[in-house]
Amino acid sequence: MREECSLCGEVFSYYHLRRCYRCGRLYCRNCVMFTWNKNVLRNVPICLNCARRFVSPRRLGTKYSPLSEYLARRARYGDLATLTFTKIESIIGANLPSSASQDVHWWNNAPSRVQAQAWINIGWRVHDVNLNDRTVTFKRIISPKKETGKKRRKRASASTMKTFRPLKLQPFPRRPSKTRMAKAWARLKNVERTRTSMRRYRGKPRTQPAFEKRLYKPEAKPEK
Repeated sequence: MREECSLCGEVFSYYHLRRCYRCGRLYCRNCVMFTWNKNVLRNVPICLNCARRFVSPRRLGTKYSPLSEYLARRARYGDLATLTFTKIESIIGANLPSSASQDVHWWNNAPSRVQAQAWINIGWRVHDVNLNDRTVTFKRIISPKKETGKKRRKRASASTMKTFRPLKLQPFPRRPSKTRMAKAWARLKNVERTRTSMRRYRGKPRTQPAFEKRLYKPEAKPEK
């Protein structure tokens, strides 16, 4: 049984091919490498395409996202940045389109264009373009000055004083709440229930005569 390598296209025997653990395709030994997998605790084959994606993953964003990162770092040192077309191509890792070196309007600060969003979203604008020298000058928009700590605290305290309203003291309610009335009513019912459950005796209790109190001690009982 013979199979074809998914990368180089050569035909080999099935036993000479290895299956990539990431994409699941068959590759020859020249198009595969082995890496340690901590899940199975052994070396597993991985193709060169999956290894390239694993080592250098694709950047999120557009083609000109590296230019945004470069201008963001450049903002620490100044508000102007003059870059050549060659420098921009080395930053983004790709060639600029032919219209970038032939038409000035390609560098317009239009938010609808993909290349313009790379410098507009981080606060930069294209100030000047020179097609003869193949250079472009970016200018950073100066953000408003931040307030100092004292001014911020003073303004915050003034705003809090304006919005502060003292609480109104409510008068004590003359009528008790329904919860208290229910508890009192329940206690009253419990007292009445205990009274009715007690055993009653007919007649009045017999009192001890005075002569018995004089003759006998309180602990002793007279004989009948």
